Amino acid sequence: MKQPIIKSGTLLSNKFIQLIEENHQELTENFMNDLLKHPETSAYRGADRDMIYESSVTMYKDLSKWISKEFSKEKIAERYVKVGHERFDMGIPVQQAMKGLILQRRHIWLYVMNRMYDDKTDYMEALELNNRVTLYFDRAMLSMLKGYMEMLNRQLR
Repeated sequence: MKQPIIKSGTLLSNKFIQLIEENHQELTENFMNDLLKHPETSAYRGADRDMIYESSVTMYKDLSKWISKEFSKEKIAERYVKVGHERFDMGIPVQQAMKGLILQRRHIWLYVMNRMYDDKTDYMEALELNNRVTLYFDRAMLSMLKGYMEMLNRQLR
């Protein structure tokens, strides 16, 4: 098994990265179950499940790199513009694509809260980590929306 990315960040950040990297399959399976059953993401039920699964796994790996500051905001933009194009091509309505990212972010925090926060960590470290994860998803959503809109504009020409 590949060793998790451990940087000279905070102890909490390193624990978060390790938890995500070691458990990305379980996280992805939990997310996929919710995505495919959720009433606000019904368009995903007809989608290529392998593609969605791989996209989810990639997101967790990218998030680990983002937390360890090895993944730039430009890479987030590049990746999620492409995801916007893919979701558009798959016929996923934009609001359902956005809901998918929201569900994924929620699953990460539920998982992390259940496994990490038994430790009495420094409140400011936890707040900083939360802000960094939120920023990743905010950038991902905006870039995915940009990619989706690019595809819509192409179709309208």
